[in-house]
Amino acid sequence: MTPSARITAELRERITAGDLAPGDRLPSTRQITRQWGVAMATATKVLTALRQEGLVEAVPGVGTVVRSPRADELPPAGLSAAPRRPRDGSLSRERIVAAAIRIADADGMSELSMRRVAAELGVATMALYRYVPSKEDLITLMLDAVFGTVELIPEPPPTGWRARLDSIARIQWTVYKQHPWMAAALSFSRPQLVPRGMVHTEYAMATLREAGLEPAEYLNGAVSLFNHVRSMAMVFADEQRDIQDTGLSADEWMRSNDRFYEEVMATGRFPTMATVSAIPDDVLSIESLFEFGLARYLDGLDVLISRR
Repeated sequence: MTPSARITAELRERITAGDLAPGDRLPSTRQITRQWGVAMATATKVLTALRQEGLVEAVPGVGTVVRSPRADELPPAGLSAAPRRPRDGSLSRERIVAAAIRIADADGMSELSMRRVAAELGVATMALYRYVPSKEDLITLMLDAVFGTVELIPEPPPTGWRARLDSIARIQWTVYKQHPWMAAALSFSRPQLVPRGMVHTEYAMATLREAGLEPAEYLNGAVSLFNHVRSMAMVFADEQRDIQDTGLSADEWMRSNDRFYEEVMATGRFPTMATVSAIPDDVLSIESLFEFGLARYLDGLDVLISRR
């Protein structure tokens, strides 16, 4: 039995025995490589095989978790369901992009490769290149596909420049949290050609133009807004990775280090920091930083627009 088949069988047995219940998170590919001492490619085969059997599913921002399969979906005890290999003609750019998004949602961009996507779809790696020239092109298509699912203007539509910018910032914030890999994948210095993402920039720029700003101002204003959202989304993505790797939330990690911080505060070197030590934990969080930064950004634009 190959290493991947052995690990797959072990995890399958834990699922069917109930040791891993529906909703429980499976080890990530990195955790599998460390726990079983195998290569990353082997770990990838394990999770791919379990997904093809219908035992697990990818959950954005969480990882690969046990799903609740129907009785007719489970393979016979001790047997592995044969991977479902589509005919070459059933491949399409849309299916490839969708598979890539599932992988990135579950395991992050570090686990995304053309080989991993091919394994997910049950085809040879070279077959993908007939539809997607490169991994970079695939990432651009992934970004465009996700932005294509976004409803840009909610109902009822917001009125006034501030409400419109606040709305689009929150829409993007929600999308980034659903797909944590997006923040690092987007480039602001060398932006990819993502037409359905460019619609957001056009919307924000048009809003600021109507508010009376000059071209350089509404260009920088729109990009600055989106960069605040993206920057906080990168912090959110880092925290999701840390949770997957350690099993601890940020609050749990902080509490585990309370003694160290108390010792440092007791030196008296940080009197201002000591004054906020009694503030509740939820006062400073990723959400509070997003909210505070967004509000102060809009306040600053209010001053600039009022001068016009």
